[in-house]
Amino acid sequence: MDGILIIDKPQGMTSHDVVSLLRRKTGIKKIGHSGTLDPMATGVLPVFIGKATKIIEYASIPGDMEAKIYRCTMRLGYETDTQDIWGNRLENPSKITEFQLKSARDKNEIERILKSFEGPGVQRPPLYSAVKVGGRKLYEYARKGIPLSEEKIKERKIYIKHVHVKQISEETNDVIFDVYCSKGVYIRTLCSDAGKKLGCGGVMSALTRLKSDGFSIDDAVSIDSLQMPLQSFIRVDKPLEWMKRADLPENSVIKFTMGQTIALSEKEYLRVRDEQHVRVYNGNSFLGIGKPLETGFIKPEKILV
Repeated sequence: MDGILIIDKPQGMTSHDVVSLLRRKTGIKKIGHSGTLDPMATGVLPVFIGKATKIIEYASIPGDMEAKIYRCTMRLGYETDTQDIWGNRLENPSKITEFQLKSARDKNEIERILKSFEGPGVQRPPLYSAVKVGGRKLYEYARKGIPLSEEKIKERKIYIKHVHVKQISEETNDVIFDVYCSKGVYIRTLCSDAGKKLGCGGVMSALTRLKSDGFSIDDAVSIDSLQMPLQSFIRVDKPLEWMKRADLPENSVIKFTMGQTIALSEKEYLRVRDEQHVRVYNGNSFLGIGKPLETGFIKPEKILV
């Protein structure tokens, strides 16, 4: 059983919980996922089963500035240690008044602040995250109360292509907006940073991922709807369509599957020689991922047959 399932992850499950559940349901150990979602977040979680696990690292289009789309709800008026509504509330030193909060709810001001994050930027990962410092995940330090200076948590380059405000509620102080961004963007950190700019504080109170590396929420199935044998499989090579394709003749297939470098025809080599990686086929059969060499050969990197 080899293929990709797009799961609509429910709230309250970790991404690893989803993988563990599928392992129990299918009896297959080789299952992985791409693009970790926080436990309280929902939406698109690509899950790779069987031989599909070999292509996880290639599923993201390099430099894609719109790899992820999120729908976020930001609650204005306070802050927490986790930058979301489920953390411990922090005492706001500025003592936000109702007048200040009302001013911060101005639609034009909210749009101006959120759009100020569009384009290239940097973000410091939140303390409660899986980013590693000194070989340990940040949330391990946070849960044990071990302080870390900001200098030890390195800022990372990110890109936010577009932010679109959809709704503002004066009753709940909630702002609903969509974010189109590169991978690696922490939406709860965006809420925290935007809240500080607005002068009232802000936390993420809901998050749904609508798109991840070409997979849409429309492709997703719920955990509860899964039946055995599994349906709704996406073929293994679908996430690799951003790569150029190289075709091998029948007499080269066995050599490729044995890990041997293969000589490409001059025409085929000229077409793919500048690529870092290519999809390798024989007719309709997907053989794996190869790396073109300067000598006119192609070297197998991931073999899937």
